This record gives sequence, C-alpha cells and structure tokens, in this order.
Amino acid sequence: MGSARERAAAARQVGLALTATISLAFGASTAAGEGDAAGVPGDASALYAPHRDDAGFFNPWRRFSRPTVRDLLAWKLSADPYDEDREPVLPRIGNDGRYLAGVEHSATVTWVGHATFAVHDRGDVFLTDPHFTKRALIPARAVPPGIPLESIPADAFAVVSHNHYDHLDEGTVTGLPASVGWYVPKGLADWFHARGREDVTELDWWESARRGRFTITCLPSQHWSRRLGQGEGETLWCAWLVDSGDYRYFFAGDTGYFEGFAEYGRRFAPIDVAMLPIGAYAPRWFMAYQHMDPEQAYQAFLDLGARVMLPMHWGTFDLTDEPLDRPPRELEEVIARRRGADERVRVLAVGERWKIPNTPESLQEN
Repeated sequence: MGSARERAAAARQVGLALTATISLAFGASTAAGEGDAAGVPGDASALYAPHRDDAGFFNPWRRFSRPTVRDLLAWKLSADPYDEDREPVLPRIGNDGRYLAGVEHSATVTWVGHATFAVHDRGDVFLTDPHFTKRALIPARAVPPGIPLESIPADAFAVVSHNHYDHLDEGTVTGLPASVGWYVPKGLADWFHARGREDVTELDWWESARRGRFTITCLPSQHWSRRLGQGEGETLWCAWLVDSGDYRYFFAGDTGYFEGFAEYGRRFAPIDVAMLPIGAYAPRWFMAYQHMDPEQAYQAFLDLGARVMLPMHWGTFDLTDEPLDRPPRELEEVIARRRGADERVRVLAVGERWKIPNTPESLQEN
C-alpha cells in the first residue's frame, strides 16, 4: 500500500486532477500559449472601457481563452517541480472571535483563511470573500477557519469578488445571519436573493456605495467567472476598495497582475492595507492570466503604494502544483532579492489578529 506520505501524495494528485476536471468543465480559464506575460497594457485607459457585450463580461485590456483538453492533459501529465518530501507548515492561532462583538480603538484584521479576512474597524465588522465551510466544491480545507462563523455579528457586511467556489460559498452565505449586508459585482444579486438574502448591493466597475461611514468601491480585476448555473462571463468579477474614513482597505479578490494596481495607487492614495493573493500560481503557463505569483503580488503592492501588505490565497485549499506553504517562503525570497521593506509585509497565521497602528506614520514602524 505504500507509506502514509506516499498515500497522501497520491491522494493529492487525485484531488488536483478532480479539481482541474471540474475547472475545465465549469470555468477554468487561461491565456494558454502566451507564456508568463503579465497582461499589462500601455496605459490605464482600457480599465475604463466597456467590458460587456452580447457574450457576457470580459477584460477589455486583455481577453482570456479557456483551456483545451490538451492544455489540461499537458498540465496533469507534466512532472511536478515542487515535489517536496515534507509536510507543509500551516500555522494557525486559536481565536474564538468574541472580540468582534466589541469596539476597537483603531482597527484589527484577522485572517480566517484563503481570501477571507474579518476586519474590525471601530464598532463595525466586514468580511472579504467569506468562506467558512469544509470544501470549495471539491478541494477540502487544509486548516480550519481562523474564527467561528458564529462570531460574526449580525450587523456585519461582506464584499464578494466573484462567483468561484473558493470565494463564493453557499454554505457560508446561508450560515451567516440573514441581516448581513452583501456587496457583489454585477450579475450576482439574484443568486443571493434566491437564498433569502435581501440586503444585497450590486455594483459595476468604478461604482461606489455608502454604508454608514464606509464608502465601498468596485474595481476592475483580471479574472473571469463561471459556476454551475451561471455561464462563463455571465457575472462580473472585481476587486474592492473599502474606505471607513479612518483607513482604506484594498482587497484584490482573485486576479492576475495588470495595470490596475498602479491606477488604484494613483487614484486612491493613501491605501493603508492591501490584501493581495500570492498562491495558486503554478504552473505559470496555465495560471498566469488569473493568479499572481509572489513576485507579481509584491510588485502589485508597490504599484498600489500601500503601507502594509497582507498576503492571502495560500495555505487553505490545495488548488495548484506548488505546496500549500510555498507562497510565503517565495515571497520572503522576493523581498530579500529586491531589498524590500519586509516589515511592511505581514504574513499572518490563520486566526491571527493584527492591529493597525493608530496613526498612518506608525504603520511602517511596528
């Protein structure tokens, strides 16, 4: 039967194959054959161009093409360059989330796992791409959520970047109080209404909404959409800028590297906290269009001019070739090679609660 490690490795390959098959059938996309091009246009004008036609939504600066069966087989039959004889190290800190019911003197950010953060800004709480259940359709969660679902206050709100299963989770949506407010990209409101969620605000790129003292802005991202019951490009995808009046939070959602980061840095400075994806990037020829690698994520952080980067989209769901704990290790190597300010990059453990310093200047000192 082989060793436990060999059985685990075999199970991982089966899981990846199943995930890839589901992706091919229900929505995987790639810029196949275009190498590791970043997809950055010469200027930012395409970010403001029309992005919907009769076929659905699209990225006007660079369209994507869906993978073929040949692409999928080429990926799954290729050698895994990350084959490591070690268990991934996935740190987690116990956290009951009770503090979310109180009031912060400034703000804290807790990593729940994958692309989910719980931001507690004064007396308000908001979530990013909330996912608290055991699976993202097929891939199983490697680490339990950092806080319990039950700790989320009834008056919280959430932003959702797109409809993929690791970012929009039905069990989480229906498990949260019905009073939670939802901010979603164009085309997704009906999905929430069908599940009894009425406090839903649907936005297009560059549109904003107000919720109390918060301004919530929907921004372009380089991604795509598809889900069982929702065809390719039927619903929009996006990033979010959430401005509480005290702090500005940029949440990238799921995205490849593109011109948008520099434009957001120009338009929305100062950005205090940038939540950026660093995982699910290998192999690059298959993933580059839709997922940044750690070096691109760090460049996106520099483009944004944000004060602090919180890496995400790693260590929770085993979606691609790289080991679950490789993205932060690679990010550390990138920062060292580029002689960056590593104190501005906060790699959190699942469940870790990070307090934003009270003054903008001290963000770079702590």
